[in-house]
Amino acid sequence: MADLRLVLVTPEKTLFDRPVASLQVPLFDGGAGFYPGRAPLVGRLGAGVLRLQGAGGESESYFIDGGFVQVKGPVVSVLTNSAVECGQISRRVAQQQLSDVLAERAILDEEYRGKSRRIETARRRVKAAGRE
Repeated sequence: MADLRLVLVTPEKTLFDRPVASLQVPLFDGGAGFYPGRAPLVGRLGAGVLRLQGAGGESESYFIDGGFVQVKGPVVSVLTNSAVECGQISRRVAQQQLSDVLAERAILDEEYRGKSRRIETARRRVKAAGRE
């Protein structure tokens, strides 16, 4: 039995609350992995793939888009804007989203920074498409 519990929450609902053996999350400036006994932590999430190893040895991957992670005791809470199982992402749709963002025009610095963030998220979504 795992001594780590993952709670994955989006604004719409709690996707799951269950035991896991380990997990990895994309932070805005890198990544972090969690195993039982991890020291407390609060971190800002980036866009990318959340990977988890279930208590029974099965693995799952979700594309998440920003938010926060908190480790407090044996509970890891992931609060994110959105979470989609990687196998549910269409590579064609993700590629079209990337093309659309690349075609956007940015004139002001603020527009350029926003476009750059959307491009990076779209690229990561394409990379995650079809991942199991």
